[in-house]
Amino acid sequence: MEAALRVFRKELLQVFRDRKLVFTTLLLPVLLMPFFMFAPTLLMGRLVQEAAAKAQEVAVAGLPEEAWKALEAARIKPVNDPDPEGAVREGRYPAGVVFREGVYRVYGRLAAGFTESQVVVEKVRGALQTLKEAQVAKALQRLGVPLEVLTPFGVEVVDASPPKERAGGLLGFLVPFFLMIFILIGSQVVAVDATAGEKEKGTLEALLVAPIPLFQVALGKTLATVAVGLLSGVAGLLGLLLGGAVSARLGADLLGASGEGVVPGGRVDLDGGAFLALFLSAFLFALLVGAVMVALGLYARSFKEAQGYVAPLQLLVLLPLLFLQFRGFFEVEAWHHLIPFFNVGLLLDALLKGSATPLEVGFTWASTLVYALLALGLAVWVFGREDVVFRNSTPSELLVPLHDGLAGEGGGGLPPRGLGLPLPQESELGGDAPEARPGEGHHEEDGKPPAPVGEEGLGHREVGQGA
Repeated sequence: MEAALRVFRKELLQVFRDRKLVFTTLLLPVLLMPFFMFAPTLLMGRLVQEAAAKAQEVAVAGLPEEAWKALEAARIKPVNDPDPEGAVREGRYPAGVVFREGVYRVYGRLAAGFTESQVVVEKVRGALQTLKEAQVAKALQRLGVPLEVLTPFGVEVVDASPPKERAGGLLGFLVPFFLMIFILIGSQVVAVDATAGEKEKGTLEALLVAPIPLFQVALGKTLATVAVGLLSGVAGLLGLLLGGAVSARLGADLLGASGEGVVPGGRVDLDGGAFLALFLSAFLFALLVGAVMVALGLYARSFKEAQGYVAPLQLLVLLPLLFLQFRGFFEVEAWHHLIPFFNVGLLLDALLKGSATPLEVGFTWASTLVYALLALGLAVWVFGREDVVFRNSTPSELLVPLHDGLAGEGGGGLPPRGLGLPLPQESELGGDAPEARPGEGHHEEDGKPPAPVGEEGLGHREVGQGA
């Protein structure tokens, strides 16, 4: 394991020497996550407030007097228009109202997302609903019917969720999602650079001829990928929690009661055992992802090609995570915790809600560990394939096979003759080579003696021990 730890330290040193990489992977999530969580929600709340308080002009046609007054009471300015629907479609008014055959038709541009038109439509609908209730109340009074007949009973909805689930709120759903995403991002940066990046730089060959078993090389690079992935996940999680705290406090102060439901809230409440289980689950996920990325990165010919291989892996992780929001519509069964990636998301969600069972924890950990070991075995197998490692460099027949070098005497892992190129044959030179005459085989140049020619030929050079 000593060799694996050396490879591990080497990869980490390369990562932390790159200040831009450290900033974008570890520091930027902490700085940006509060902004991304707080700024959009605060901006949306402010826009809704301003639109609700503003008196907008609305195109109307055939509107009765009582409806006209109801709209004015709701801070809406009715404007007569022969075609309110066309006026809204052309963007001249945010909303339009037409009264025809006892029906109020409210027009708005509702397909363009959350816009001012939607806010105005809701204002118009609320004003007309108030008018409707007032007219019904007057009719009942004329008939001598008490108004209580309109509300014979009340309905109250009470949240019966467990305390931890209720306390988590939206933040409880976002934590597993962003934790796994940031682990994925951090792992990709290291894995691709430690494999395909080293192939492009030409440093991977020197590492592979060192006296280090292939398993420890793959393990060292995988552990470095896991470490940076976990650090990236922790950074993203800290930014997420900080953003949630800022949104819950400042958002409520700035938006007031009208901002409730707009600002994401919630808190993470974990005891020591649940926190340890969450960390171990994240570690196993990072180990699985790191091993797969190392294998894919080594198989790639270039850095860009490795990124193309890793992109589908990101989709495989994101797709199961999207199903977490529909967890309440299906019953989670034991075999669900055997599905790669999805099982970790399920377990993290259950840990944050305090509903994880020992069976779910055992199934998730055991299956993820098995998948990670298989992926690590795949990475070791790829490292041992000369035709894969050197796909983008010198043809394999011109290189010493890796297994020959790694099986050298004394466990040195060095090729007995080094990397060599054979001398060209006479047929390759295009004709017979002239015979050498005594004393004319070599010429001294600038007073230097001729270079000696060994038994192996000009193309071979000895590789010193430890090189």
